[in-house]
Amino acid sequence: MVTVKSSLTIQSGQQGLGARLQLIELTKVYGDVVAADRVTLDIAPGEFVTLLGPSGSGKTTTLMMVAGFVIPTSGQILVNGEDIAFKPPHKRNIGMVFQNYALFPHMTVAENIAFPLKMRKWSRQDIERAVKEALQLVRLPGFEERYPRQLSGGQQQRVALARALVFRPPVLLMDEPLGALDKKLREEMQLEIKHIQESLNITTIYVTHDQEEALTMSDRIAVMRDGRIEQVGTPRELYEQPVSDFVANFIGESNLLTGRLERHDRRSYLVTEDGWRIAVPAPDDIGPGEPITVALRPERIVIAEERGDNRVEGVIEEVIYVGEATKFRVRIGNDRYLTVKQPSRLETMRWQRGDRVILSWRPEDAVIVRAQR
Repeated sequence: MVTVKSSLTIQSGQQGLGARLQLIELTKVYGDVVAADRVTLDIAPGEFVTLLGPSGSGKTTTLMMVAGFVIPTSGQILVNGEDIAFKPPHKRNIGMVFQNYALFPHMTVAENIAFPLKMRKWSRQDIERAVKEALQLVRLPGFEERYPRQLSGGQQQRVALARALVFRPPVLLMDEPLGALDKKLREEMQLEIKHIQESLNITTIYVTHDQEEALTMSDRIAVMRDGRIEQVGTPRELYEQPVSDFVANFIGESNLLTGRLERHDRRSYLVTEDGWRIAVPAPDDIGPGEPITVALRPERIVIAEERGDNRVEGVIEEVIYVGEATKFRVRIGNDRYLTVKQPSRLETMRWQRGDRVILSWRPEDAVIVRAQR
């Protein structure tokens, strides 16, 4: 946690800056295109929520409606109970960090950070104090007189963050703010932004299409698709219990197996069209004979000799070394494959293309999901 002693920093026992933010049936329609379809989300004070989805899923449109740059077709945006859906942006008191930083190139770092304070007619003394504190918060003290062109990408992003926080907004919005950074710097900034957000206890909506980034930073994630929220949950909930094949494939990797449900000796099985019989957790709301889809994470499958509840034989067709892990694409039927992911260690590295192997996994590692609509 950031330990800067600043009026921006929340001391132990204080409530913090964060407001409760509620999106209620928020909808945006462009002609025949529904960009956001009845988006409903309740965000607690100080919570970090990420809108995650592919291009065109509606996540940026939703964020821009909260910011005030896009007018909703219908719905509500409540900040501590006040509906701001049709207020102009400058009257919402919301901080915003853009993907391209949006710094004024002709202004110094100090002038960029001071800009929202001047618009709010703060006194010179208060502006100077707030700018200094904001720079300490983002670890850029002494950079006041530099211009954006004299800064690295990571430093420009810190300045943009300082400008968004300097007027102490109750809500912070971030639109793919790390997209232009290299992988190592991106990972460093992920943790730094999260630490600053926690230290201020500021309510945050973060937009990204990067699954790993969302899992790293978020208290909860809203996975979006075709303008709708497909599932909301903690990173662990979304990864371990996806509700649909879309979520299972978008959050990490999954093997998807389809068939019909069978019950035998008080156990449940997925039976595929070509006769594969796979033990699965007993579903409460699906009857025998009904179609089901099962998601199975590659890392839950082991290459093993021992027998298990689920045990299939196959031939390795591809070996992909990715550093800490090795992926195997294993053919288990004429046109059926499983992807297996194992830690890269000596016993793993002995498997080669063309080897016949036995794959095994526990029934509880197979998650029944909703088929893609």
